[in-house]
Amino acid sequence: DGLKDRFGLIKPGGAFYAFVPVPKDAGTATEFVKKVIENNVLVIPGNVFSEQDTHFRISYATTDDKIAKGLDILNQLAQG
Repeated sequence: DGLKDRFGLIKPGGAFYAFVPVPKDAGTATEFVKKVIENNVLVIPGNVFSEQDTHFRISYATTDDKIAKGLDILNQLAQG
């Protein structure tokens, strides 16, 4: 739910990862992922799984505290 407003993510049903669209003003997924990783959040660019460079993959198989911190960073970076 923490990514639905800025990222338009629909809550996955049953997996421990999500394939998240990059915000429109954030460039390619590769560019956005680079910024995210520089802020100590590990995500994978979607072009590892597809020919498109429009999404990134996150895993939420971690603690609630780490998820909350990661969501805060992702949402801050999505603001520009």
